[in-house]
Amino acid sequence: MMSPERSNETTRDLAEQLAGKDHSTGDSEQDRLIYELKVHQIELEMQNAELQGSQQELQRSRAQYEILFDHAPIPYFVFNTEGGIVEVNQGGAALLKTERKYLEKKPFVVFLAREYHTRFFSHLRRVFDLGYRQSCEIQISTRDGNQIWARMESRNQQGTTGEPRCLTAILDITDQKRIEDDLILARENAVTANQAKSAFLANMSHEIRTPMSGIIAMTDLALQTPLTEEQQGYLAVIQSSARSLLSVVDDVLDVSRVEADHISIEKKPFVLQEVISTVQAMFQPNAAQKRIALNVEIPAAVTPVLKGDRNRLRQILVNLVSNAIQHTDRGSVTIRVSEEEVSDFLREITVEVADTGRGMSPVEQRQIYDVFNRADGDTRRYEATGLGLSISRRLATLMGGQLYFESSTDGGSRFFFSVPLEISSEEEIAGTAEGAGGDAGTPTGARILVAEDNPINILVIRTVLEKAGYEVLSVNNGEEAIRMLEQSPFDLVLMDISMPGMDGLTATGEIRRRERSDTFNPDIPVVAISAHSMKGDRERFLAAGMNDYISKPFVRETVLSVIHDTLAARRDG
Repeated sequence: MMSPERSNETTRDLAEQLAGKDHSTGDSEQDRLIYELKVHQIELEMQNAELQGSQQELQRSRAQYEILFDHAPIPYFVFNTEGGIVEVNQGGAALLKTERKYLEKKPFVVFLAREYHTRFFSHLRRVFDLGYRQSCEIQISTRDGNQIWARMESRNQQGTTGEPRCLTAILDITDQKRIEDDLILARENAVTANQAKSAFLANMSHEIRTPMSGIIAMTDLALQTPLTEEQQGYLAVIQSSARSLLSVVDDVLDVSRVEADHISIEKKPFVLQEVISTVQAMFQPNAAQKRIALNVEIPAAVTPVLKGDRNRLRQILVNLVSNAIQHTDRGSVTIRVSEEEVSDFLREITVEVADTGRGMSPVEQRQIYDVFNRADGDTRRYEATGLGLSISRRLATLMGGQLYFESSTDGGSRFFFSVPLEISSEEEIAGTAEGAGGDAGTPTGARILVAEDNPINILVIRTVLEKAGYEVLSVNNGEEAIRMLEQSPFDLVLMDISMPGMDGLTATGEIRRRERSDTFNPDIPVVAISAHSMKGDRERFLAAGMNDYISKPFVRETVLSVIHDTLAARRDG
């Protein structure tokens, strides 16, 4: 751009040329004065022509701006500092469902509900005070009575005479808001549906586990009595079927827990050899019945005590071994363990379960992890247990590992799961060994009060405890339990959670609030017995003042182990 000085020089030179005479000639003083006046007049005429050209250009620019402003596809408004409408384009008038002539100098708040007045004026104040672009969302009432959601994008500018103005683009976001509201509603509905599903699963678990507890426990007791070989066979089938049904219930609950991210992974010391041996012993009778070998291969160099979730590792292994035995008619099922050093304190443990069954086709392999999937053949020999495998893979992932397999129709299947596990410290190893070698004897003369309203469960618990040498009394609800504790001393209470009248949680809270007397001990150990097994149930029971928890259906070993540990902890404490 030419500087003013340079522009003045150019104008002077041009004016002198037009004047027709160089002022440097040796004329008289009067001639030079006439010449200067003529040059000055020419300069004024040239500057006037330039000014007129600038004004015309400004008018053209203003006209072009007005055309662009008026016909812009976005609604534009110009507000003054009081929020009055100074200008509005056709899009703005169309947005408000009115004409432009009705909008000039009108306060914009007439189109806003009272609760949005403060938001609008705060928006204007930020634009004028801060001097840069501002935005806000607001609800506008149009002239036809409808409500729209809008986003205001504003910046400050100067008016034609320098006064402050706010240029605002207003975008209709009603559809976007509707979509957001639909998403929020859908999310709320999903949460409600998930809560309803969790409640249904909890109730289903309770309703199924309660009778299953009686079936399994009474079958266990019956198998301990003198029986014919035929009777033992019948009871063994009942026991196996009941445990299979219970396994399905547990798998359904685990699917729900995994989907809801309600499974937590523990990190405690455990003996890997003990986990493998327990699973081998569990399935040895099944393998013997099918006349197949169940082998275990564990290198001597494998780290003996590791830190991880023993129960989840066992759950994965149980699923894999159960599937392998189910789908193997001849040959063997082999459990192999290998270990790889990741760091000085971390090992990657890989457990392989290999079988000599018929293997899987490519179609079956693609569907193997599908929940509830069943791959049916002509003879229905193969039924993929999608529940267990899907859960196992997710559990392996939660522990930072993976589960994968190799299979072909020519020769069996091999499932692997690998998980990183920490090496336990010497103190943790000592604690594990001490816990494994503790005294398992029964405290002589211990009196146990059983609060349970199901007569079958009462029969089962009384039989198990009395055969183990305990003295047992039973009541049907929490109120009776408290009265019994007031009348006679006991060493432990087995408290059912769901009972008519006063339930187990309420009764436990009442016990903990009572004052000590000659017979009543408010610190008596209370062990919950319940068919509720959803996440948070155990924590809820312990928070109510209970010492431990036994889930239905319970087996003899679990009941005796929990009671022994609880009484031993009280004695040692």
